[in-house]
Amino acid sequence: MAAAQLSWEEIATSSDAKPTLPRSGHVAAPLPASHSHDVIICGGYVEDAEKNREAAIDAWILSLSEGSWKPVKFSSQEGPRVRLASQAVVVGQHLWLIAGWDPGHKKDGGDILADLWRLDLETWAWKQITPQGEEIPQISRFQAQAIGSKIYIHTHRSLQDILVLDVSDADAPSLSLQPVSSHPEPPMSRGLHSLTAVGDKLYLFAGAPKEGPMLGDLWALDSASHAWAELDAEGKAPHVRCSQAVAAGGSDIFMLGGSYYKNEGGLQPLNDFFVLDTKQMKWLYPKLAGGAGPAPRNAATLTAVGDKLVMYGGWDPFVQSYNDTYVMDVSGFDAIREEAPLDSDEQW
Repeated sequence: MAAAQLSWEEIATSSDAKPTLPRSGHVAAPLPASHSHDVIICGGYVEDAEKNREAAIDAWILSLSEGSWKPVKFSSQEGPRVRLASQAVVVGQHLWLIAGWDPGHKKDGGDILADLWRLDLETWAWKQITPQGEEIPQISRFQAQAIGSKIYIHTHRSLQDILVLDVSDADAPSLSLQPVSSHPEPPMSRGLHSLTAVGDKLYLFAGAPKEGPMLGDLWALDSASHAWAELDAEGKAPHVRCSQAVAAGGSDIFMLGGSYYKNEGGLQPLNDFFVLDTKQMKWLYPKLAGGAGPAPRNAATLTAVGDKLVMYGGWDPFVQSYNDTYVMDVSGFDAIREEAPLDSDEQW
């Protein structure tokens, strides 16, 4: 049947084909097509066999053709400090690493970072960059996405404006606060949400406010007019959540997992897979074939590489971190699009 075209396949299963330690809260990005590898991950919380977690800054690259990860050997002596809950965006031959959180070792809350680093993907050299214009604020648990050479940075402070990092000049990028408009109100303040670029729009979904219940609202920001619009997509909206893994493929936004607070049970991890069709503005829940896919988790990453989605890592809250890699071929999604139900069968 056509619905059997979507399924998860686990790859890089041997110990010598995966990163040394499980991790969550890392960043991931697709590498340029000219590169010999496909995905890069960096930083996050790594967890040892005794369940001790600490922040890292090492990087690994995945070759889909070889089905294995290998460590990146940086060529520069200077580099960023350890961090998680940061953002990384690839524009051209550079990865831009933005702020995040260094939790430290003294249980004092650590440091919320306010720095910008550029990684040359040809020489693997780090360089700290001070942008012209605005300063990078102290931020973590935020989102960043590129449209062309402009990186839009959405933080818990992004109510009347949004940060825009223009990296068209990689040696002298500029950071500005761009006013936004909305009617009647902008999206409420939040973190651990998702922000996904499709065409000239940025789609914001869900997240956790500083106080109150988690969110499940959906918004779009027009990058030309800088106007927010709240969206009411057809079909049953996904459950409220934060820290979901998200990637765009064409006009579709693919989403996996995350977590939410379940009564007195603390953070409840999820492994549901769903799609926002931004052309028809519909929520879709494709049936998946094959065996078991990723276990429930949050703080994983989902990266689109051509017609493939690559999921790596994540955290079952206060239980374990993961070191697994799953791949889904979504080239057949158009053939089953109309077969994907508009209502999830998931029971919460």
